[in-house]
Amino acid sequence: MKSIMQRKDGTCYLCRKLHKDYSRKVTHCHHVIFGTANRKLSEKYGLKVYLCPYHHEYGPEAVHLNAAIANELKAEAQETFEKTFPALSWMQIFGKNYIDRPEKSVATPQQTENVEKTSADRLSGIIFLEGNY
Repeated sequence: MKSIMQRKDGTCYLCRKLHKDYSRKVTHCHHVIFGTANRKLSEKYGLKVYLCPYHHEYGPEAVHLNAAIANELKAEAQETFEKTFPALSWMQIFGKNYIDRPEKSVATPQQTENVEKTSADRLSGIIFLEGNY
């Protein structure tokens, strides 16, 4: 299934969200809820975004290195899923709530090292796309 979170247009989801950078670049498809079974569910329900290598795997704001940013992205995925599929239960399918978690904004110093303090806070907005992407 195509992404329900982002239109594939050559931009990085996090470059846009964190830095207002809408430039086109090489991007990787990132399954927001990852892990063996969850990757397949992310694919099935379109919970994926396109990230530049810096935001995917290599930079301090990379979702595979920064738990705070990864959790904010998961919360956005949950919100988008619940709006797109109101008849389905997020908890029955994914088994973990990412919205309004007490630990949502808490990260260890190692997780936030070299990351702008407000980066995760700027992820709080969500973009809903119309149509079937």
